[in-house]
Amino acid sequence: MVIKKKLKNPIVCIVAMNQNRVIGDGNDLLWHLPGDLKRLKMITMGTPLIMGRKTWDSIGKPLPGRASIVLTKSLTWKAEGAIVANSFESAITKADSWIEINKKIGDEAIQNKIFLFGGAQIYEIGLKYCDKIEMTRVKFCAISGSKFPKLKENDWKKTMLQYFEATTSAPEFSYWHYERII
Repeated sequence: MVIKKKLKNPIVCIVAMNQNRVIGDGNDLLWHLPGDLKRLKMITMGTPLIMGRKTWDSIGKPLPGRASIVLTKSLTWKAEGAIVANSFESAITKADSWIEINKKIGDEAIQNKIFLFGGAQIYEIGLKYCDKIEMTRVKFCAISGSKFPKLKENDWKKTMLQYFEATTSAPEFSYWHYERII
């Protein structure tokens, strides 16, 4: 298992969830928020994204300017543009290598960080390695579905970055930055 102190690059969690920690229905997002995908792109550009196979399937392709590292139990699964990993440790190693290779070839957009990109199982496995979370909180009525792990609230310093009131086309939502304090 990877030891946190030995990580070459920090791992940051990025997630959108409702007040019940629901992140999706197991196949897709439950809401569309103006600007949220643009923000996600801005934050994650030039980084490797560690995601599960269901998250990959919901996107259906690699996201430009980022590495899509797909963590799957299947030893035979493949998809064009996906970097397959069969363990979390392997996913981190492949993410570190991707950063190193792209920096060597002079890509100035490459960031020294790795993002946990979902879904629920990936967050469950990797959250303990994260010192930061970039979170979109959405006021949306859903109780069941894929859920983000329950956080120990006292372990995190929480800062609201921006708040958006509900409109006729989008629910109320806000952007948050969490930083681990313990």
